[in-house]
Formats: sequence, C-alpha cells, structure tokens
Amino acid sequence: MITRFLSFSILFLVLTSAQAKIQVIDDTGRQVSLDGPAQRIVSLAPHLTELLFSVGVGSRIVGTSRFSDFPAAAQLIPVLGDAFAVSLESVVALEPDLVVAWHSGGATNVIEKLRALGIPVYVNEATDLKSIGQSVRRLGALVGEDALGAELDRSFVNQLEDLQTKNSGVAKSVFFQISDQSLYTVNDSHLIGQAMAICGLENIYGTSDIPVPIVSKESVLTADPDVIVISQPLVGKKSPWVEKWSEIDGFGSKVRLIDPALISRPSMRILEGIRELCRLVSATVSPTGEPS
Repeated sequence: MITRFLSFSILFLVLTSAQAKIQVIDDTGRQVSLDGPAQRIVSLAPHLTELLFSVGVGSRIVGTSRFSDFPAAAQLIPVLGDAFAVSLESVVALEPDLVVAWHSGGATNVIEKLRALGIPVYVNEATDLKSIGQSVRRLGALVGEDALGAELDRSFVNQLEDLQTKNSGVAKSVFFQISDQSLYTVNDSHLIGQAMAICGLENIYGTSDIPVPIVSKESVLTADPDVIVISQPLVGKKSPWVEKWSEIDGFGSKVRLIDPALISRPSMRILEGIRELCRLVSATVSPTGEPS
C-alpha cells in the first residue's frame, strides 16, 4: 500500500512538473524551454525591453541594453552593452533564467555562448507589423502572462487594421529619410515601409531590392514626392537636411519630422508612430513650417 502511494506521488510530481514547463518557438525556429515563468530577465534590445514592460514584467528585468529608455523605469536598469555588443560575463553574473535578444542585433556569438552555458535565449525578429503582436504574445507566455500577451496581440492587430481602413484613400507619395549623414531610406518590405502602406502612402523607393537603400538627392528631386518625412529625435539638434530641403524651391513645405523611437522600434509604441505618420502626411503646413 505504501509502495503504491509513493509511486502515485512520484507520478503526480512528474506530471505536475511537465505541465509547468513552458515551451515557446522563437523567431529563428528554435524552441525555448523554461521550468516556469521567467523571473530574472536580461533584455538585449530596447524594443524587447519595451515589450516586457508591456506585459507587466519590467520589474523582472535585471539587465538591459543601451537606448532602453522607455518607459522611464527602464532607464534605472543596469546597462550591459548594446544590441550589437554585450559583455558575456556581465550577463552570466546576473544569473538570468531568460535572455531575450534581437536577431538583427549582431550579438550572435554571445547568444551561442549563453546557450552553451544552459541559459535559455529567446531570439526575436519582427518581419512584418503583425508579428510584433505575436512577439508580445510569445513573451507573455514565457513570463506567465499568457492572457495579457494574447489580448495585446489581438488589440495590436485590430488597431493596425483600423488604421489601414481609415487611411486607405490618402494616396500621397512620400520620401522617408532615416539618416542625416547620407540619404538612407526604406523599401516596402521594411517595417517603416509597411507603416507607410498602412497610412495609404506611396513609398517612392518602395520597389528597391534593398530594405535600406542609399539614394541620391537628385533622384529624390526627380521623384518629386508630396511629402518628405525625416526621422530624428524631436528634442535636440535638428537634422541639417531640414534646411537643405528648404533651400530647394517648393520643397521646404514638404518636410515633416517624426521621432525614430516611435516609428522604428518593433514594439507596441509603433502604433503611436504610425498614427503620427498618418497625421503628419495629411496635415497642412503652417507659415512657421510646422505641420498643423
């Protein structure tokens, strides 16, 4: 009788443990397995830090990367490096039970070393706007916030579809500039290019074979877009291109500025960035050069 009781107890514990195990497939197709919801998390990209705060577990982040500045509480978390280079020793010393990393960040070597040490690593890469919702859903599962993650995913997709419906008839041509040093832009496959499509806009470099092509001033002038959107922080030094475009007859009134933190990070805040992009392009320009 005692033997049967002990056997049942062991079987119950094994089944309970198996049920508690969390398994999620990341964006590289690798399975991430946790014994329970992650409690000590290292985030190696600003947008992942934002997504973790979105699912309510910002307090569990023990280390993060440079430029993880939103929300304000993220600025209080120790910085271990940036999305492209991070100290392996610093990460290991924090004893994380989960590391979240950005596939395009370039920290592949560190990621493989962390895995070799038995530290679970979830690698994220949002290939389209809707996959941002999937990202927050998967992160929610890894931290034990399945219901919240699923709800945020649904809400994100619904808001995207609503924005597309509202802006389907805009049909303006746009040059989106993402650099001050050279004229870098995006094609239609880039997340910013997809955001432009949500706003009903024609990207003048949308058909480029390169996601982030470098273009010439002359080609922009030839295309003669209806609007030029420059990605730059709204506080601090302005892009010199604001003045350069303004020196060209008829182009000064086309310029709009948008915060890159809103439109370039694949976090929940990109919805705010898309709304702002749609508003900027449809807005008229005041005599001071600011959209109204």
